[in-house]
Amino acid sequence: MNKKQVLSLTGAALATVAGVSVANEEVKADANVATNNAQPQQVQSQTADQQAQAKVDSAQANVNSASTAVSDAQSQLNSASTANTAAQGAVSDQQKVVDSAQANVNSASTVVSDAQASESNAQKNADQATPANIQAVKDAISNQEQQISKDTDTINADDQAVTTAQNNVSSAQANVNNANAKRDNQQKVVKSAQDNVKNATDILNNSSQAKAKAQDNLDAANAKVNNDTNAVNTKQGEVDTATEAKKNADADLAKAQDAEKAAQKDKDAKQTVADQTKAALDTANAAVKDTQANVDAINDKLANVQDALNNINTINIPNGYADTLKEYHSSPSADLNSKLTSLGEEALKNNEYKPNKDDQSVKVTFGPNQPLSVEIETKLTQFVASLVNPLRKELGLEQLTINQGSLDFAQSVSQQYEKDNWNVWEKGWHDTKGINEVASNFGLQHGPFKDYLNQMYEDLSSGNDSAGTVETTLNELKDRVYGSTINMLFADGDSTNPTNGWGHAFSLSGLMYDGFGENNESLGVMIDDMGQIHYLIVPSTATDSSTSKYATEMNNKVEIPDQFALLTNQKNNLTKKLELVNNSLQSAKTDQATKQKANDVSQAALTAANQVLTVVQNNVNAKTNAVKTTNDNLTKAQNELAQLQSQLRADQASQKQAQADVDSFAADIATKQANLQKANDNLKAEQGRLGIAQGNLDNANKALSDANDNLAQKKQVVENDNETLKVDNDKLVQLQNNLSDLQNAPKLLAAAKEQVATAQKALADAQEAYNVANDKLTSLKQTAAGTATNVSKAQQALAEAKNNEATAKEALSQAQQALTELQQKEALAKQVAEEQAKLAAEKEAKDNGYHIENNQVVDAKGNSVNGWTVKGNQIVSPTNATVDPAVTVTTNVSVNSKGQVQPQISVTTNGVKTVAVTESANPVSVATVQTREQYKQQLKSNNQLPQTGNNDSAVLSLTGVALAAMLSLFGIKKREF
Repeated sequence: MNKKQVLSLTGAALATVAGVSVANEEVKADANVATNNAQPQQVQSQTADQQAQAKVDSAQANVNSASTAVSDAQSQLNSASTANTAAQGAVSDQQKVVDSAQANVNSASTVVSDAQASESNAQKNADQATPANIQAVKDAISNQEQQISKDTDTINADDQAVTTAQNNVSSAQANVNNANAKRDNQQKVVKSAQDNVKNATDILNNSSQAKAKAQDNLDAANAKVNNDTNAVNTKQGEVDTATEAKKNADADLAKAQDAEKAAQKDKDAKQTVADQTKAALDTANAAVKDTQANVDAINDKLANVQDALNNINTINIPNGYADTLKEYHSSPSADLNSKLTSLGEEALKNNEYKPNKDDQSVKVTFGPNQPLSVEIETKLTQFVASLVNPLRKELGLEQLTINQGSLDFAQSVSQQYEKDNWNVWEKGWHDTKGINEVASNFGLQHGPFKDYLNQMYEDLSSGNDSAGTVETTLNELKDRVYGSTINMLFADGDSTNPTNGWGHAFSLSGLMYDGFGENNESLGVMIDDMGQIHYLIVPSTATDSSTSKYATEMNNKVEIPDQFALLTNQKNNLTKKLELVNNSLQSAKTDQATKQKANDVSQAALTAANQVLTVVQNNVNAKTNAVKTTNDNLTKAQNELAQLQSQLRADQASQKQAQADVDSFAADIATKQANLQKANDNLKAEQGRLGIAQGNLDNANKALSDANDNLAQKKQVVENDNETLKVDNDKLVQLQNNLSDLQNAPKLLAAAKEQVATAQKALADAQEAYNVANDKLTSLKQTAAGTATNVSKAQQALAEAKNNEATAKEALSQAQQALTELQQKEALAKQVAEEQAKLAAEKEAKDNGYHIENNQVVDAKGNSVNGWTVKGNQIVSPTNATVDPAVTVTTNVSVNSKGQVQPQISVTTNGVKTVAVTESANPVSVATVQTREQYKQQLKSNNQLPQTGNNDSAVLSLTGVALAAMLSLFGIKKREF
């Protein structure tokens, strides 16, 4: 490679490092190109470095800001999640509250239904509580008591029948026992007859054994007859004793029964007296109850009247309000408006509706196609007139009146609002067209039939903004009207226009028509199905003619009662009535005490008679049992005696037969045969009698069965009697309860109504609690929906912040990479510049013969060189390049990024090569790039030869450094094979 090619490659590499794209042409050596031009390039590099650092700083700031945004977004997400969790938990908790409230509403509704059913029954009972019905129930009770007495008598008679039937069973059982014994004895007789036949046969056969047996039988029969005779005699004594005992018992029973009859007669007499005194006492008790109920009813009415007196609704007018309102009406001003506003705020604090118990019990239903009744409209109108007339009186103005025309006018205006579906919340003004049309129909003065104009009759209070059927009470309606009225009087200022307010107050107070001469005003108050309250005030001068609808109806006046005077009068009347009734109650109680004492005496006598009767009845029962016992004993003894006598007869017959049997052994054959025949005949006869005895036993058993059946029937009759008595007793209790209900009907009805009112209030409270809880739940759900949306938004914001952070970090990384690359370029450029400056200094020193004389740098002519200094054995250029006094220089030319000429000098000093590059301030012009011929000519004119072989190693070394740096900057590595 020749030197020109090396210099060309070196220039291209350096130009590329400096950021310049160089064309593929030779760079010509030019020793005359100006050197020392490095400073502008350094300034530009510093500016680029600052710009790159600024980009890094900006990117770092963006990363910091993005990281802060991520942290903030995460914090907001955490806060939103916490709030959402709390909101959802609040919704869940409130749902439980709502469910509990709904259960309470359901329970309260059931209680209301039950209470209303009880009230309905109490009302029916009150409707039936006439004197005739009460007397009818009393008669029914008396009849029922007589029936119960008959039931008791029937039971007693049937009990006696049971006793008789039981005795019959006992007698039948005895007959069975007797028949059974006779049958058993007859069986023995038959057996004996059978033995006799056998003996007769044996005797006929003349058996010695039979003869011996016959003698034994005779001995045994003799002994048995002897024993039987003794037993019969003993048993006969027992029968005699039992007979005497029965006779005595019968006598005792007869005496006891006579005593029972006497006791029963005495008891019946005392029962009659006791019944009479009981009836008299019942009458006295009923009188006390009725009178006490009357006293209680009057006391209840007095309590209600007193409650009404204590809770008369009035409007407390603050001191100065009337005068200020009147002054404002005459000359409105902001100061007066402010004063009225303050007085109004005071009035709103000091006025509160007082509930009325009577009004709470008045149910009211109204809605679409079901307007308020005339009665309710009238009561509301009277209520408003009683509230505002005291203010009119204080102002010295005419009192509001009420007539049929003003009531009908208010109702018609209300219905017109409903027809036009005119809701003041939506429309923002009165239904002027509708009001004027109604006024025209009533023959009243009116304006044009157009909307949103003025009208002269109505003050309007907004409603509940929803049409529908309303079930409420007169008390609740008055509460609403009261609140509306005080707001019209005390909260009617216009803050935006303080001189144009208080119009409703003018109207209600009467100032509206003050100064128009004699002018009576009539009021009508009505509520439409949207809950809007219409106050219609009609001046008497507003009629068009005397024959109009209003003019005709206005003469039909409706009284405005003075509640205080009315209630006070009611209280006085009730107090007087209560005094009279209390006197009656005291007389009734005195009579009751007298009747009670007489009844106590008669009842005590009856109790004593009953006790005596019970004693003698118990004695009769005891004597009856004694008779039965003695009779049973006698019957038993007689039966046993009969059995013993029967046994004696049988044994005597056996004895006689045994004797005959013994005697028969001595008889002839004919006699023995005759005896056998006789024995056979006797056997047949006894067997016949056994059949009769068995038949008698069967008949006795049947009679016992019949007696038991009859006893069961009699017991069933008694059981039926007891059931009838129970039913009749229950009926008596029911009648007595009915009588008590009828006698206490007013009190029971009042209590039932109170229960209904209490239940309805509980239901209303439960419904209100449910509504509050449900409204809160709705609000919490809305809040929860908002918090959920906030969480979603926060999540999106966090994702965006993270994306922005990632983008900012990527931009920072790129900026840092760019700064690093620029700093590497600047470092290399600085190194090249320093080497080139040194080469330029060495060239300058060589070309001008700089050397050291007297420790100064002088040129070849010995002149001192300005800016050059001496450092040891070397000289230092103004650019701070250190060179030897004698140097060899090779100079080429390169072009910088701005197209300017840039000297490039290779300097070899003592075998060490340095390079310096400076940037010329002047752009490349002619002679910057030279042809070969021009270059040779230049050398010739300068008496120089081409530099072709010197210091190739230094140039190549610089070239290698430049290329390595360039390849490193662009990420090119050494290729490996």
